[in-house]
Amino acid sequence: MKTALANLPWQRGEFYGVRAGSRWPFMLKTGENKKREYVPFPFFLAYATSLLKKNSKKAVLVDAVAESLDETRFIQKIIDFSPDLIVAETSTPSFNNDIMILKDLSLKLPACRIALSGPHADVFSHNIMQKYSFINYVLTGEYEYTVLELMNCLENNNPLGDVSGLVYRKNGLPHSTPPRSLIEKLDDLPWPEREDVPIYSYNDGFARIGGSNVQVWSSRGCPFGCIYCLWPQVVYKNKSYRKRAAEEVLDEIEYLIKNFKFNSVNFDDDIFNADREHVLDICREFKKRKVSIPWTIMARADYMDQELLEEMRSSGLHSVKYGIESADEGILSACNKRMDIAWVKDIIKITKELGIRVHLTFCIG
Repeated sequence: MKTALANLPWQRGEFYGVRAGSRWPFMLKTGENKKREYVPFPFFLAYATSLLKKNSKKAVLVDAVAESLDETRFIQKIIDFSPDLIVAETSTPSFNNDIMILKDLSLKLPACRIALSGPHADVFSHNIMQKYSFINYVLTGEYEYTVLELMNCLENNNPLGDVSGLVYRKNGLPHSTPPRSLIEKLDDLPWPEREDVPIYSYNDGFARIGGSNVQVWSSRGCPFGCIYCLWPQVVYKNKSYRKRAAEEVLDEIEYLIKNFKFNSVNFDDDIFNADREHVLDICREFKKRKVSIPWTIMARADYMDQELLEEMRSSGLHSVKYGIESADEGILSACNKRMDIAWVKDIIKITKELGIRVHLTFCIG
């Protein structure tokens, strides 16, 4: 049996949308020469694909956003692969678009089963299963092992109830199996699939380094509970924070530099600096291996200090995104993001004085 894992097309005129790999799905305008300036890497889909392949399953990752595929070309690409299962990651703003594409696919591939993943499908799983008969499954939470176990069940005709983190129809009604535990040993996962996709199309250019940058995870989750944050609240469902071994992270980075010639690395962790020792371990590995390449992070400013910034800077840190969200401490407190704004201002100043580029994010509305 074959599985197609898909980041569906999402475009409207000169605008395109990002969902898989983005914690805040949205649409943005295509740049000059139809260039897509921001394209996040679809980590969950990519890890699920590599896990299937590691277990000798036939699988392909199709990222229509990165490939700039319209619906017609995307659907034909899926038809040509002739999958038995399609796994599509969806989101709230793209949901109506996604459902129309999947309905079309279900008519063209009537024997193929369709599974939805992503936060929107997770929250509204039963409603989706009741309303859309062509959706066979919803995968909840971290779904890499769910896809693998689902394929094993389908191949061997085993009970679907044995698969954790799955919503399926039982006696015609939506039925949820017990939630799947979070992946504690991230290093047990194979590195995410990158060869099925246009690897140089992925870009988070806030650092303005130029050239090709590669997005990597060194950890998952966040120990904080900011109420607006999508993945920790929905995908991880708690304040879980898990990290990879620094040696494993640098092994992957060295492989990517050697084989794909990337000239910068973007750590797309939910929060890079949650664990100070983890950050220092990564800095040590950069230095020990003499990996001289600029890298960028997303971080909490109130978890930074000058000593840590100096160590990161000396290891190659080029730019940092600080999640500020509001300069009003009352609003931050109401959002369960308690920060000392005076301290944050000092850290921003220190960061810039060290020659590290600063990008701030704010929530409006």
